[in-house]
Amino acid sequence: MTGTLHTLSSTAQRSYWLGRYLERAESTARLVMVNGHLLYDLPKRLPLGWQGLVDITGNRTSFDELYGEPSEKNVTRFLINDSKNSGSLFRSLNNARENVRTLRGIIPRACVESINELYLYAKDSLSEPLSRTRRTQGLSEVQAFVQRIEGFMSANMLHDSHWSFLRMGNFIERADMTSRIIEVGCDHMFDEAADLEPFTDIQWRSVLLSLDAAQSYNQVVQGPVNQNAVLEFLVHNTQLPRSLAYPLNSLRNSVRDLPHHDKALRLINRLRRLVANTDVSTFDISDILAFVDSFQIQLAAIHEMVSKSYFTFNPRKPTRKSSTRKS
Repeated sequence: MTGTLHTLSSTAQRSYWLGRYLERAESTARLVMVNGHLLYDLPKRLPLGWQGLVDITGNRTSFDELYGEPSEKNVTRFLINDSKNSGSLFRSLNNARENVRTLRGIIPRACVESINELYLYAKDSLSEPLSRTRRTQGLSEVQAFVQRIEGFMSANMLHDSHWSFLRMGNFIERADMTSRIIEVGCDHMFDEAADLEPFTDIQWRSVLLSLDAAQSYNQVVQGPVNQNAVLEFLVHNTQLPRSLAYPLNSLRNSVRDLPHHDKALRLINRLRRLVANTDVSTFDISDILAFVDSFQIQLAAIHEMVSKSYFTFNPRKPTRKSSTRKS
C-alpha cells in the first residue's frame, strides 16, 4: 500500500486474515457446541443430522472424499482437528498463529502470547479420542479464549490501518458465516422429516444459538420463535453484531478509514442496499435460498476487491517512455 498510512500490503493482508481466522475459529467452536446441545432437546426417535454443519462451512466435497458418512464422530473430527480440512478449528488457529507471528510489532504482545497459548490448549484438549463432555468443555474454552483476545486487542491495540484490516477480516467472515447458518437453517437439520413440525421452534432456536443471538431475540422480538421473525431479526437488525446488516455497516466504516476505498465501498453499499430492501417476511424457502446465494456472491466480490485494492501489488505503468541515454 501507499499513502500516509505507510502500511505494507503484506502486513495489511496478514492483519486481515488474522481477523478472519480468529472469527472462523470462534464460530466453528460455537456451531459444534450448539449442535451437540440439541441432542439433549430432541427425542431419540428423531435423530439429529450433522451434515448441515459441513454444509455451513462449504467443505462438503472434501468431507465426502475423506469420510462419506456424516456421523457425529466423523463430522466433529472433520470440523475440529482434521488437518486435511482447511476450515477446521485446528487449521484456523494454526493459521492465526502463523499470521500473528509476523505481526509481533503491531499486535499487543499479550495477544500474540495468548494466540499461541490458545493453539496449544486446543491441540491438547481437543485431540482424539474426544468424548462429548471433553469436546464441550474444550470448545467452550476456545470460544471464551478468542473473545478475550479480541476484547484485549480492541481495548489496547492502536486503532490504525492495521486495526481496520483486522476488523474487515472479522466482519467479512462473520457476514459469510451468518448467511451460511441461515441457509442451512432453512433446510431440515434432522435425519428424518417425519414428525418434524413439533420441533420446528427448536430448529430455529438453534439457529439463534449458533449466532449467540437467542437472548437478544427474546429481548427485541418478545414473541415466539418462528421462521419469519427469526429471519427478519437476523437479516435486518442493525444492533445485532451477527446479523447481516451489522457487519456490513461496520465493514463500510472500516473501509472508509483507508485510502483508495472507492471501488470496495461501492460494492459494500450495493450489498447493504440488497439487505435493507429485502422483505424476508414474504419469502418462502426458495426465496430465502436465492437471497442468500446473491448475498454470498456479492460478499465474495467485496473480498476480491479488498484483496485487489490492498494486497496485490500492481505497479503503475509509466505515462511516457524514458531514456537512459545522456544528453
